[in-house]
Amino acid sequence: MKLINTDRFAAEAKFVRLRRYRDADVVMCYVSTKEEADTWWLLKTILQDGKLPAVPRVDGDTMEFYIIESLNELEPGKFGIFEPLQQCRIYLPGGAELMAVPGVRFDESCNRMGHGRGYYDKYFGKYGQECFFKVALTTEDCVEEELADRKPHDIPMDVILTEKRVIQRDRCTVER
Repeated sequence: MKLINTDRFAAEAKFVRLRRYRDADVVMCYVSTKEEADTWWLLKTILQDGKLPAVPRVDGDTMEFYIIESLNELEPGKFGIFEPLQQCRIYLPGGAELMAVPGVRFDESCNRMGHGRGYYDKYFGKYGQECFFKVALTTEDCVEEELADRKPHDIPMDVILTEKRVIQRDRCTVER
């Protein structure tokens, strides 16, 4: 496993040091945009480590995850975000899945503000949020003390990783 020791990839490097990552065969991970933590690096690392990434694809108002075996199996999709090719096989979560989750803002209680379309909250609702160990990758400047505009249906993260620290909810522990 190769780790780059710079602030640019600090949250991502913490992610691949998690015991849950080491134990996973499949890692659920979004494809980042320029404004988000660099999951392109993370997806390359997942593949180099012999694991399978499951990547989201949006169809209408729903989102599902698909297994990719190469970054060449990604193409620009809805909103210009890279998604798995149509022929990739769907991944159905089986429980205790490790998932990197995108977001715009977060708070000290591991609450998340997404991009506003509710894809992840609906996905967690469909399969049950307890099936996932939800990890947000972000920077310190995106973490607030409390999100004032949080909605009742917003699903909190289990852990938030930044370049400076690990923020975790009370119910879970982060094993390194």
